[in-house]
Amino acid sequence: MLLVNYLTFEGFKGISTFSSSHDAAQRVQRDALNMLYRNNSGSLLVNLCVSLALVFGFVDNPEKFSKYIWLAGMSLVFIMRYLDMRHWQLNLQDHKYEPAKPMRRFAIGRYFTAAGLSLYSVWFFHSMDVIELASTVVIMSALAGGASTTLAANKWLAMSYAGVLLLPLSAISLFGDEQYQNTLGLLGLVFTFVMYSSAKRACQFTTESILVKNQHADLLIQMAAKNQEVVEANTNLESKVKQRAKKIFELSNIDPLTKLFNRKAFLKNLHGLLHEAEEKQQDLALLFIDLDGFKGVNDVHGHAIGDKVLIAISQRLIGQAHNHASLCRWGGDEFLIALENRTAVEAREFSTSLIKFLSQPIRLEEKLLNLGATIGIAMYPEHSANEIELIELADTAMYAQKQSKKSDVSVFNSTMRDALNREAKLKEGLREALTHEQFYLVYQPVVDSRNLQVNFCEALLRWELDGELISPAEFIPIAEQNGLMYEMGSWVLRQACLEASQWEFDDKVSLSVNVSVLQLVYSDIVAVVKSALEQSGLAAHNLHLEITESIFAEDLKRVIKQIKTLQLLGVKVSVDDFGTGFSSLSLLQRLSADVVKVDRSFVASLNKGGKAIIQATQYIAKELGYSIVVEGVETEQQARVLMAMGVNSLQGFFFAKPMRKTELASWHKQHLKGRMDTLN
Repeated sequence: MLLVNYLTFEGFKGISTFSSSHDAAQRVQRDALNMLYRNNSGSLLVNLCVSLALVFGFVDNPEKFSKYIWLAGMSLVFIMRYLDMRHWQLNLQDHKYEPAKPMRRFAIGRYFTAAGLSLYSVWFFHSMDVIELASTVVIMSALAGGASTTLAANKWLAMSYAGVLLLPLSAISLFGDEQYQNTLGLLGLVFTFVMYSSAKRACQFTTESILVKNQHADLLIQMAAKNQEVVEANTNLESKVKQRAKKIFELSNIDPLTKLFNRKAFLKNLHGLLHEAEEKQQDLALLFIDLDGFKGVNDVHGHAIGDKVLIAISQRLIGQAHNHASLCRWGGDEFLIALENRTAVEAREFSTSLIKFLSQPIRLEEKLLNLGATIGIAMYPEHSANEIELIELADTAMYAQKQSKKSDVSVFNSTMRDALNREAKLKEGLREALTHEQFYLVYQPVVDSRNLQVNFCEALLRWELDGELISPAEFIPIAEQNGLMYEMGSWVLRQACLEASQWEFDDKVSLSVNVSVLQLVYSDIVAVVKSALEQSGLAAHNLHLEITESIFAEDLKRVIKQIKTLQLLGVKVSVDDFGTGFSSLSLLQRLSADVVKVDRSFVASLNKGGKAIIQATQYIAKELGYSIVVEGVETEQQARVLMAMGVNSLQGFFFAKPMRKTELASWHKQHLKGRMDTLN
């Protein structure tokens, strides 16, 4: 019937024919070509968007005019591809046609696109800064990754596309003058190789799928045409149909690498196992297994060895699972096992034994590899009767265990459920709070130790949900994980500036607002600050933006550029929590901040080295022209020691707790006077 070797470029010249007819071979070729053209519209739109992004997304590139020329050339290529696609849709789709010429036109269009994009990276390489170059490498890599799937119906086109896109840029980067260029070049070469391998596997899978489809269709045609031979050929024909059906089943239900059930098949099997457990009134334990150290194997030894490790682990799991249908590869280095009629205690014992078994060294190609495994367990019916939720709970138990101790086992419990429910509640509550502005601000003053007058007030975000005051340490990470920090940070800036413009202090008292990493690195913070100042009428010199040292672990050049731009507006910049993060003297010198805030931990340990650190920071700040603020002053004794050291600006509960704007005036008249009397 259908032979395996087919689908090469240049009109499919290398294709083997069907034993039955040349028409059947062309049907396979048309199926492949139809698949390519159906993916073409999305690919064309992506290529167009990428081209526009490359030209207009990096406004600082000096070669704008040359980019416009390049975009014009690419537009011609896209028009050519679009016309070719429309020709196929109107004249060829769903018709019987000779596939060689359309395939040639399609391939030429894709190669022109790849060559054009590659030309861009080479043409403008020397005018790109590090962000544009890194972005270009990422974009080209993403396009190459997508092409390995969308072009899988043509072996040579899919396998060579990544090379056309990435090799020129990788080569020129590899021999560039800058270290980051060399690094990006090396990454490009590695990704090209990975995409080549991935495309090769995808092509093989797609080829087999198309062949199986046409084999099955061809078989049915023969059965209809030779009805008179059905009785004599029935036994042989049934065997062939079963083989085809088995292959189709494997393609849709079996993980091609490990030969275990994939997600789709396992979910179906697990649903049946849960139904059976319900009828028999038995427990069922679901194990979520995640390998420890597998990423290191891939990074050090390569993906080929990594694949062999997964195969070896799968064979070990098959030997331990009593029912092959209850085992699956969930994805990556994650596996699931369903244990029927097992209690939580029995499941834990089984898991402990399984971890020891999986942790035994694996010998591959004269290499001895050591991995571990962390297992999370969820129980039916105790934890859930739904297969998807049961998997999620087992995953949660595994993750919780991995956070505390790897290569161990944990059973899902009510504490984990409460944490899940609370996180979901806070996540939903945050969205509601942003929509209806349910946050509010409090302010903690910073006082001058010489006269106890207020220098500035730090704005702090507060949120109350169902009568409970939620700590920022709890809701800020959830906001960051769910993409809410930009909107939340913008609201704080606007609201704080508005309230500061109305408080009863004179214009010598400034406002201090904390800025997150996401705001400073990934958003247009300058525009947000300008808008907040304009709407509130607050003077720029009365606004301090507090940044933590952890920001400097991000894109340092962009951070410093943003800070310089803000300072040009007149805004002051404070480095918060100084001494606990990434700061260095050279960094402080480059940053030219206005204020350094010494972390509260040094005040708490004044008699254990904290005093010396504060004195050293004072000296550094004086030499670099900074002001210094010491946070966390909680007692009179701490205040007196710091005042004796000559620290001019102090902040802490000894002077004032965070309070609403309406409370600031009464505090200023009464409480601060009391502190002055105490210290005098």
